[in-house]
Amino acid sequence: MDKTVIQLITIALGVITDRLLTIISLGMTFGLATWIMWNPSWERFATFAFFAIAVFLPCIFKERKNEHISKGRSEEGND
Repeated sequence: MDKTVIQLITIALGVITDRLLTIISLGMTFGLATWIMWNPSWERFATFAFFAIAVFLPCIFKERKNEHISKGRSEEGND
């Protein structure tokens, strides 16, 4: 295979896996939100808040890190 094709496939898979992680996190957070609506209580809300923060912060940092890396790669290619 050509080197550029392999690089494009690698970038595409990286984007898909990052977005998939975010989509799964959104789905799990939605599930907890519906659990809270079924029988609201402060304990359930605290569980939801902790879970949302614990799941989304790593996702955000990973996406920003990968976005920074991909920008660096594109700038290297423009030289």
